[in-house]
Amino acid sequence: MKIKLNGVAETLLITLNARAKDYESPKSVLHDKKSFEIASQLDYDFKKFDTAWASYYGILARAYIMDEEVKKFIEKYPDCIIVSIGCGLDTRFERVDNGKITWYNLDLPEVIENRKLFFKENDRVKNISKSVFESDWTKEIVTDGKELLIVSEGVFMYFDENEVKKILEILVNNFTKFELHLDLLYKGTVKFSKEHDTLKKMDNVVFKWGVKDGSEVVKLEPKLKQIGLINFTKKMAKILPFSKKIFIPIMWIVNNRLGMYTYNK
Repeated sequence: MKIKLNGVAETLLITLNARAKDYESPKSVLHDKKSFEIASQLDYDFKKFDTAWASYYGILARAYIMDEEVKKFIEKYPDCIIVSIGCGLDTRFERVDNGKITWYNLDLPEVIENRKLFFKENDRVKNISKSVFESDWTKEIVTDGKELLIVSEGVFMYFDENEVKKILEILVNNFTKFELHLDLLYKGTVKFSKEHDTLKKMDNVVFKWGVKDGSEVVKLEPKLKQIGLINFTKKMAKILPFSKKIFIPIMWIVNNRLGMYTYNK
């Protein structure tokens, strides 16, 4: 099956490929059968990512830690509402679902159309075919007083600072209360897009924004309160092959991190 995605939208295939490869590994981290099934149906040159070992283990560590934090939120609020910004072909719902949550997938129309080829909507899983910059997408989220978690993985690093600020403003201006989990790029990595082990294989895709400790998010939107920061190397160090563990000290500096925030109007 051919899939047509350009620019930043195409990067969803990087993460899909990592999860699919992991499923075949005897030391699988995510056990993500759905991603494997999707990747197996696509006519795409995934082999070009075979040498990108740092991104491979980084993606797995990031997904694992973000899953764990989402699960903690679900354990605390079993009937919560979750929004995935820039969902791509993400399979997090399948990995964390407790049978009670309601999940909204938000992405560009062309991405959602591809998503519909592999995922079915139902009463608890809904798609929103809009740009995150169109503030009216927030009107489609029905919370009915339930707790709201907003998650974004592999997205914000492709927006510039002003765009990030606009997204944060949309969130605080349209929701009364939420918890926010953001995958954040280390700021020193921004200028190395052309050397990045996966982005260099793609056209017209560059990093635009990064952070040091996540406090930058609060500076852009002071109404938010930072409640946590987890370096994804915490898990990556455990799953790296022995021959690659020499790079762990460097990873602690340059790796992505999970920034966690709350807002209460």
